[in-house]
Amino acid sequence: MPFRRPSVLVCGSEPLASRVVAGLRADGRAVAPIALETLAGPARLRIRTLVLADPPDPAAVMAALQERRRRQRAGLGRHQIRLVLMHRGETPPALPPLAESQTWLRVETFAIEERAARAVLTRWPLHAGMDPPFGQVPHLVLVGTGELAHAFLVQSLRLIQYGGARPRVTRLSAEPDATASRLRTRLPHAGQVAELCCGHLAEPPLTGAPPVTLVLVCPDADEDSILADTTRLARRIAEQQSVSPPILLEVGEHEPAGELADWDGQILAFSALREVCRAGVLLDGVGDEVAQTIHEHYCDSIAAQGRDPTGEPAGQPWSHLATSYREANRHQADHLWAKLAVTDCTAVAEEMVDSFAFAPLEVERLALIEHQRWAADRHLDGWSYAETRDNARKHHPQLIPYASLSEPMKDLDRFAVRGVPALLARSGLGILRRLILAVPEPGPQAPTGIWLRRLVRQVLERLVSRYPDRALVVAATLGDATVRHLVRQATEQAGAAFFWLQPEPVGDLLAAQPDRAARLDLLALGARAERRIALAGNAELTRWFAERAEILCLIGKCPAPPAPRKRVELVRAWQGVSWNFDY
Repeated sequence: MPFRRPSVLVCGSEPLASRVVAGLRADGRAVAPIALETLAGPARLRIRTLVLADPPDPAAVMAALQERRRRQRAGLGRHQIRLVLMHRGETPPALPPLAESQTWLRVETFAIEERAARAVLTRWPLHAGMDPPFGQVPHLVLVGTGELAHAFLVQSLRLIQYGGARPRVTRLSAEPDATASRLRTRLPHAGQVAELCCGHLAEPPLTGAPPVTLVLVCPDADEDSILADTTRLARRIAEQQSVSPPILLEVGEHEPAGELADWDGQILAFSALREVCRAGVLLDGVGDEVAQTIHEHYCDSIAAQGRDPTGEPAGQPWSHLATSYREANRHQADHLWAKLAVTDCTAVAEEMVDSFAFAPLEVERLALIEHQRWAADRHLDGWSYAETRDNARKHHPQLIPYASLSEPMKDLDRFAVRGVPALLARSGLGILRRLILAVPEPGPQAPTGIWLRRLVRQVLERLVSRYPDRALVVAATLGDATVRHLVRQATEQAGAAFFWLQPEPVGDLLAAQPDRAARLDLLALGARAERRIALAGNAELTRWFAERAEILCLIGKCPAPPAPRKRVELVRAWQGVSWNFDY
């Protein structure tokens, strides 16, 4: 194997530096560790990208690099050096200022906990456990008091606006009074964003609260009991609210083990360090594509006014843009996925879409949500309402409800919403509306075996052909093997997304399965679910079918509900498929 010169050097504190090296190597990058002493010493080095993994004295490292540059220009090369400074906490460490002539060094700060929170909530968004168009609101339960838990809280509050009722965040810890005090100190205006409640982990205050939609567990230390505590929390939520939301458990350096049969259908393990040490997140800006597009659009608008974007701090190229401006673009970009969830839309490759525009009522609803998002961002940064704007005191006259805004101010939010399709198009993405195919429990004379496969394939092919401009979603409870077969066929053959409807806790559903094979089948499909939608019993399930399903797929002789009007029936093979609408 030919020798590969390392393109990335990593130094800093352990074990973080070793984790960074391992993560980048796992992604196929040519990377090598280097000691801080070697970096500051006289040895000749060729440096292109240098990752500083939370070094004890980053200012000293910067000074050493500048001295090395002065002494050994040839050793450093004539190219620009990219320095990525990974740091703990919200605020980056103080660094010596660079002179305008020092263009050979480009410094990027990388907040470990903040970027981990962003990566995880992109992978499992707040609406992963809810259905906003059905009127459900986010209720996040957050366990832990450390910096990672705080980063998750801040990122969640930036994304938690879906319109409708007021969202809720419940923080659980061993000392709820102390947790509440720290929260008031660090985020004094957070109560303007969501309803906040602090409680004890052993007795979560959930009575009368909205159903929990997502749980994040961030242990304050390497606690041996954390899995047992998380399992007990899942049981308490099921007992008090009859719901089984996804539970994200931070496992640190541990490697999750076990078989599918060991899974409870809820707890999903992740490692914050593994998330941020992936090459895409740490070096390549994966997840920043839309944020960069928003920034480019802003620069274009400045240029269209006859001004030079590079003459303004917020108009610099992305590679030289200050972290605060990058973060503002990221916050706006990350909330796009909440807006799509509210309107039953999804992002796909641009070539799959001809054109798209939000309807007027959608624009107004999303404009309200955009204003709520903007206001949340300001509140979390310490701003408050005042009649006159004062940047020094962080006072702003527009921190009022959307309905109280003037029409010109509302138009700013409407303009931002109408521009979403164009922004995504510049990132190579288009928008498709979803087509929800709901599947109730089967009735008598339901087809099975090869006949079921043939009929399902016929239905899927005709739906895809009839609705080429829609993104198919199949929604079902997974309690019945026949329904599970249809869901599997829809996801594998038609590329459909899957919404898992849950009128009962997952534990009860698993216990009702006839054997181990059926439980494994259910768990395997449950792992594919894009959404887990908790419903209060069969009555609410029936209401969901009536209000949310565009097409009802009836297997066997089922009593047809009054809605939705579009139905397709799969009966015995010789009767085939029956449609009550022009497909």
